[in-house]
Amino acid sequence: MRHFSILLVAALTSACAAGATKRAPALTGLAPATPAPAAYQRPCQDAPATPEQAFDCDRRSILAMVGDFRVKFAFDETLALKPGYKPKAPQRSGGDEYVFVAEDRGDFIALQHILVAGSGKDAMVIKHWRQDWQYQPREILAFRGNKHFALQAVPAEQARGAWAQSVYEVDDAPRYAGVGRWTHANGIDAWTSDFTWRPLPRREYTKRNDYQVLGAINRHTLTPGGWMHEQDNQKLELSADGKVTALVREVGINSYERTDKVDFSPGRVYWQKTAAFWAEVRKAWADAAQQRREYDLAHMLDERPRFEALFDLADKAGNGETITRAQIDAVLERALAGQADARQAHARPAAAAAVH
Repeated sequence: MRHFSILLVAALTSACAAGATKRAPALTGLAPATPAPAAYQRPCQDAPATPEQAFDCDRRSILAMVGDFRVKFAFDETLALKPGYKPKAPQRSGGDEYVFVAEDRGDFIALQHILVAGSGKDAMVIKHWRQDWQYQPREILAFRGNKHFALQAVPAEQARGAWAQSVYEVDDAPRYAGVGRWTHANGIDAWTSDFTWRPLPRREYTKRNDYQVLGAINRHTLTPGGWMHEQDNQKLELSADGKVTALVREVGINSYERTDKVDFSPGRVYWQKTAAFWAEVRKAWADAAQQRREYDLAHMLDERPRFEALFDLADKAGNGETITRAQIDAVLERALAGQADARQAHARPAAAAAVH
């Protein structure tokens, strides 16, 4: 099994990685089409009474997002905020994803998503996005705009009892991170983030240049049939002087419905062959962040998408070839070359708070 070219990735992946879209009537396809199963066991039957119980409930809720899913992605621009702006047509896409635990250290859980299309020897396997969950984080790697990422301290009061969700691209490069809390009241298990900046979604970054940041409040809610990622988005224009102007609000709903109708075995086989390689890639990116503290991230390397360089190494690892940490670091050095000293020029504007 191997990864495929940028064209295939663009055809099959979502807004978090690389999303194909199709036009649809507004406000349709935003919810699962199948009825929820009658039998559903929540991770937490009652609201936790102590911090220890809350931590345990939170962990069970995160782990409840593991499984085999049919996924639908729906995005509707709902409210123009800049004079003269005309909301774009709705966008729809989808796929089949296998979500599993890549790492679990108690207060840290990494969930990896893998897309599978087809079955058997003809199956197409794509390593998709990853979500890391850190309890009571001391810092997060935050997007600051203009391809710039920086480690940002989380105040102790904000971190207390909270979880940071950090989202990564198909090659484990950073995408965005936010801090929020799980709640377990009223029969609902859900996590809601703070207002978080992220780069343009892949469904739009090659098509639009009228905004530079997607600001979002993200909510992950467990459902009887799976889980749902809801996004309250704002498309933000950044001017050269640091001014932030909101163009439009957007509603995003990514629904994950459990399925037993898809053969995900090719994805599992792929991960068995490449898990050690990708573990080393994760460590390399984490080390780069700690060593540099902030950097600009290049999307292209020698006129090829950055992820293809690591996908090529993953294919070799999957075929039994030994890949060294030096080979991985060489790709990251190219992606971050010349950016280590980009400090004050990328300071996040004070106006980056949510526009209501």
